Amino acid sequence: MKTDHLHSLRHMHLAVSAQLSILLSVIIVGCSFTRVEEDVYTHTDVDTTEVQQVHNQPGERDNGVIYPSSRTVVVDRHLTQHDSVVERSYPNFIRLGVFEGIGLIGGQLTGNSTYTGLFGLFYEVDNLLFKQEPEFGSVTLFSGFHYRVGFAEWKLRFFGDDPNWTWGISAFEIIQPDNDVNNRLYGAGVLSIHKRFYFREKIPYFAITPQLSISGGPSPFLNGSVSADLGSIGGLNMRVYTGFIWGVTNYVDGVGVSFPYIGIGTSALDFLNREEELEVEWKYHEHSAWEIGVAEVQFVASTSAQRSVFAPKKTGGDKPGITGYNVRLLNTRLAIPILDNRLTAGTSIIELLFVGVDEYAVGVLPIRLSYFWQPFGNMFTIEPFTEFSYLPSTFVNLGVRAALPLSDNFSVVVTGGFVSGETGSSSNRNQQGVQYTAPSSQGVTGLKFSSLYFGFGVSVLDRIFGKEELRYR
Repeated sequence: MKTDHLHSLRHMHLAVSAQLSILLSVIIVGCSFTRVEEDVYTHTDVDTTEVQQVHNQPGERDNGVIYPSSRTVVVDRHLTQHDSVVERSYPNFIRLGVFEGIGLIGGQLTGNSTYTGLFGLFYEVDNLLFKQEPEFGSVTLFSGFHYRVGFAEWKLRFFGDDPNWTWGISAFEIIQPDNDVNNRLYGAGVLSIHKRFYFREKIPYFAITPQLSISGGPSPFLNGSVSADLGSIGGLNMRVYTGFIWGVTNYVDGVGVSFPYIGIGTSALDFLNREEELEVEWKYHEHSAWEIGVAEVQFVASTSAQRSVFAPKKTGGDKPGITGYNVRLLNTRLAIPILDNRLTAGTSIIELLFVGVDEYAVGVLPIRLSYFWQPFGNMFTIEPFTEFSYLPSTFVNLGVRAALPLSDNFSVVVTGGFVSGETGSSSNRNQQGVQYTAPSSQGVTGLKFSSLYFGFGVSVLDRIFGKEELRYR
């Protein structure tokens, strides 16, 4: 038994080392995201100066045929040379993305559903905040989820350089067909091969993509699938998968897992280039969004909130001025080609709006309509908005947001608004931090709340585009 255990540990060590080696090789070899080409020019400047002078000698003279002319001509020629280098930057990837969430249908094995719903993202608020299992039946459409974090694809130059073949790598993947953690698969440095068949080659693209993914650990698995892809527009994509997974949960005492599945997924900050676009300079690429960002974090102040998230036991005059926070992750605001292209429709993968301890909302893929106004060029943005979320919390958020970019990927933001809705939770916590159940009159949708608020903070890895960069221009 001891020998078997050491043998398993050795295999696990080799697998983890192999995965780390793959990741390190990808980084060192330089599967870069930008290709730079240089043109060296030699500039030659020729300058010629001609000076003519007439010297008339005093006295009488016979300007005969053989008499020398009094006109002199001086020619001065200068030649200078210098070199210049012109750099051109091109995209060097087919696909580059931050996050993809997929809700799985038909993969349920020994457990019940994870109750994460469409895209595998719709966790119940009670489960997300208070670690309480939702009270649902055992039958549900979506049984599990599949997450990908940090992935990229590059052109695969096999098969006679046949177009639209790519190879890719995902930094991390997790696959869970049901709520039994013994069926969960993890992958780090997951390698994949893809072939795209395009049916629409204009934005938004539409393609059918067979693909094969393999993970060496921590959970070895093989995932073969075919997807119908729609995107990428502002980094947003929709996909429908069908596939089959074979895997082992871990190397030591792993359990064999295999199941077919249908998946419905979405991804944010996920950008796709066709092969022809790899020959177009970055500065000439057209964009569909006014703004794309990784994270926006604001501190929130509200006079109507009874208690602050940062000091829940203090009320009245002892309550801190900062009562909560607003966090929005993987944000996109798409330009709608009306009203001078300044009307936008946007969303976030998740939004946490905590005005106070009892006034909070959690939104997955909330819909935000706004008007993108830049009164002083591209340096300052004022954005009146209306935002709505249905799950896991139901709320309407009205307000005005102002953003001042300090660099290409960092902005200072302030927001004033009014939010009204239901928390989506049947539980909460009292002043002593003890959990209690919401009044039955509120129903299972949770406590109702309404609040004015003011927020200030920053938007990180955020890019605001100019009007001239939009593809609708």
